[in-house]
Amino acid sequence: TVDNETTVMGGSGTVSTGAGTKVGVTLKLPQLQNLCKRDPEGYKEDYEAQIRRLESELAVLALQPNTEPSKSLVELIQFAAAVSSSSYKGEESNRIAAILLNLLVGSSSSASSNNTATSASIQNVSSMPTAALQLHKEVRKTCVSALILMRNKGALQPIQLLESFFRIMATVPDKGLRTQLYKHIVNDVRNINKKGKRDEKVNRSIQSFLHRVVTSHGTGDNGPEQQESATNVAAKRATDMVCELYRRRVWTDDRTVAILASAVESKSTPVMTRAIRFFLGIEEKMAEDSKEKEQNLMDERNSIDFHLHSKKTKAHARQVERQVKNRKKAIKKKEDSEWTEISPEEDKGVEAAKKLFPAIELLRDPQGLAEAVFKKLRTAGSTKYETKVLMINFVTRLVGNHELLLLPLYPFLQKYMGGQQRDVTAVLAYTVQACHEQVPPDEVHGILKTIAHNFIAERCSEEQMAVGINAARAICSRVPSVLSVEESDESQSTTAMDVEAFTRDLAGFSNHRDRSVSIAAKAWTNFIRETFPGLLQGKHRGLKGTALHKAGAKPLRYGQTKAATGVEGADLLAEYESKKALKKQQGGNGSDEDSDEGDWEEAMNDAEDEQGEPDDDGDNNADDNTEEKSEDEEAPTLVDLDKQEAGEATPVDISKMSAEDRDKLKQDVSSTRIFSAKDFEKMRKLVARENRAKRDPRENARRKRAIARGEDYDELSDDDSEDEDALHINGVVNPEDIMATARKKRQNKQERLEKVLAGRQKFEGKQRDGGSTNIEKKRTKNFLMTKYSFENRSKGTGKGSLAKKRKDSRKQLTHDAKKRRRKV
Repeated sequence: TVDNETTVMGGSGTVSTGAGTKVGVTLKLPQLQNLCKRDPEGYKEDYEAQIRRLESELAVLALQPNTEPSKSLVELIQFAAAVSSSSYKGEESNRIAAILLNLLVGSSSSASSNNTATSASIQNVSSMPTAALQLHKEVRKTCVSALILMRNKGALQPIQLLESFFRIMATVPDKGLRTQLYKHIVNDVRNINKKGKRDEKVNRSIQSFLHRVVTSHGTGDNGPEQQESATNVAAKRATDMVCELYRRRVWTDDRTVAILASAVESKSTPVMTRAIRFFLGIEEKMAEDSKEKEQNLMDERNSIDFHLHSKKTKAHARQVERQVKNRKKAIKKKEDSEWTEISPEEDKGVEAAKKLFPAIELLRDPQGLAEAVFKKLRTAGSTKYETKVLMINFVTRLVGNHELLLLPLYPFLQKYMGGQQRDVTAVLAYTVQACHEQVPPDEVHGILKTIAHNFIAERCSEEQMAVGINAARAICSRVPSVLSVEESDESQSTTAMDVEAFTRDLAGFSNHRDRSVSIAAKAWTNFIRETFPGLLQGKHRGLKGTALHKAGAKPLRYGQTKAATGVEGADLLAEYESKKALKKQQGGNGSDEDSDEGDWEEAMNDAEDEQGEPDDDGDNNADDNTEEKSEDEEAPTLVDLDKQEAGEATPVDISKMSAEDRDKLKQDVSSTRIFSAKDFEKMRKLVARENRAKRDPRENARRKRAIARGEDYDELSDDDSEDEDALHINGVVNPEDIMATARKKRQNKQERLEKVLAGRQKFEGKQRDGGSTNIEKKRTKNFLMTKYSFENRSKGTGKGSLAKKRKDSRKQLTHDAKKRRRKV
């Protein structure tokens, strides 16, 4: 009947349902969208009429796609996407999505309506119809926004839009649209992997598509140049997406790392460098994100609204009091987070203590990847030097972290070890990264000879000598078998070197006039004392080195291994806790609240006891004594662990133990105690402090002075060292670690504060008393007054000029020439 019909006049007709049962409504699109949401079946015909109108306008647009669209077309696209995704999900929403995708990327995208990732064709990523490329940017932006709206409402599957969006990003030169699509894909994957709603099937399909985009780009060599550039753009976007998702801790599995490993082997240099920088710097970026997140949280807690410009009420006073109380709690929680003991109920194991995800450790085939990148590096003739250094850093990191054997790498690195080579300090640091215990000593001997010839010589500058000595020490510390002297002469090779002469030559620089060279040489001497004191002369061994030499201490030869006797750092933890218990019994400040604050200082004390640094007394005595007297002097008696009396009041002193006794103590502690996550963290810090103390030649002297003052056990806060809060990544060697260091003795927080309060010193020279000098007055005198003076008349003449030069040269040694600032 006529009463039940609904009439639509364009987009602004009226509705009549007969007999006045409903009030007439103007059918504008927002109002019709609301009605369709309330009664989908009742307004189905009105909706279909608007869809037919949309199709007709799109047919008109296809004749001239680059013309500016009308306002009604934009509204119709938004209306169709909103209504179909909310009221008519299913076939109708798929039909609208197919219309929009056909308008964006052409009719070839109709096959992408399947829900599987296999329907996505990688060959179509770089190709789009001409009409789609000529589409006006407003129409394209509207269609993309409509599809994103439908995806957010759940009307479309993510893989349906992935291929089309990548084709748009690869071919359309619209930066704003590319940014919008990039953000949508990243946020969509984040929403898929929220807590409690992680969909592994969808993740695999998306990862498979991105992997195909990364690996298949640039394969069509016979294609046009536009297609190759488009595939490169798509590969770069895919690599950036995977890196961003890993950084946000959304995808941290081995499949994600496999995608980036494929990107490292890419033929495109931008794609390769993006993936390499990810593997080299992802830990720092994730640590910065975590630190920034914590800082933002603290800033929110610290921001207190005191209602300074509002009415003073009791409710406002209670709010301020509550905010101040919460801020105090947050600050106290942050300060005590690293030192409070964890209860057994809260202890979630060692895995819970891992804060970063080492992506380079998740590689499936590190050996094959290292060989592929190294092959590309050797044949990279026209590649930029910065890219070559980046590839060297990546290959050496792989070799060092996974202990790979890539023997052609070491002769290749020697080509970049010239004294005048650009970024040679970075090359030396990367060479240290590539050294590990599985490297044959013959390969390392060649590197040491190159470093000694190009850096450790009197013709080199002091900074070069210090860098060379530090690099040699770092290499030998990673490959101790280099120092082992072969007993048989049959195993000599072309790269064999006199290890004993090399060691003593470097130790001889301890008395060098330059402070940085002297520090580097003393660090080398301390390292040899602990590792193989028999290579040093008697005067350089020291008491502890002499004792180890008599005990037969020497490094393991190549191929020999030493089985672990316990948890690494268990002996240091036992020493720390025994000294803490003794401090409590003596009435010290070893309280439970401050017990953990002494971890780092006690670890430093343990390391200092083992240093044996050539302090001033030792050096003076060594100069007076000969090598024979030093060898015959009585060494300190090492403590026998079996004869040591057991008791809580007896402290454990590792510095007086032999290596066998330390291994036995480590085994006993590891077998009779259950370590918590906090104990593992303590042991890690103690071992790290011990290793750093072995490399610092000034720690032993500081420790001796502390013992002389009766400070055998000192409790210091976490602010004792400036390097404790720094990020330490496994296997990374920074160029700053081997550079020349001639800094002053490190100060703790209290000493730094006292220095600040005392004020800064003046570095200017001593100012002369009295007024201005005649020379300073002459500068401000009028030229007409001195125009006919003898000095000006004789300026430029032969004899007068020579005399003036001699006079000026003598004035350089006077007090006037030392003034930092002259008066005008």
